[in-house]
Amino acid sequence: MKKIVFAVSFISVLLFMTGKYIFYTGASDTTVMGISHNLACPCECPMVLEDCHMSCGLKWKDQVGGFLKIGMTKDDIVSYFYKRYGGEALLTPTQRIAGKWYQLSRGGYPVKDIILFVMIVFVWTALAYSVLMMVVEKIQSAGAGRQ
Repeated sequence: MKKIVFAVSFISVLLFMTGKYIFYTGASDTTVMGISHNLACPCECPMVLEDCHMSCGLKWKDQVGGFLKIGMTKDDIVSYFYKRYGGEALLTPTQRIAGKWYQLSRGGYPVKDIILFVMIVFVWTALAYSVLMMVVEKIQSAGAGRQ
């Protein structure tokens, strides 16, 4: 039973943390990074614009910054890119996952960030495991008390 609870804890935490990293940005919708989180890199690579540091991505980020300075909203800016560049400017969930994987598999993350991510996953797994084990033990003891 302990192995099952640990596996459920680990998989739940890993899926949550990965999903949070891929689909959520802590940046505000009034910043370049907040808006870039919703756009694809304009070149052939599958990256999310917020992660791109190539000249093509930097050019688009400069445009986003310029639009923010003149008072455009996130919806206005995303609409501009969609009208100007078509559907290739916008990200689907599949493209977002592929872009994040591309960045990770090409060495785009500092080692200390990966280590920190792993440590966070294990700490949360330990916490979730402890809570789930207490619940399981309470249920088992309540079931044994009725017999």
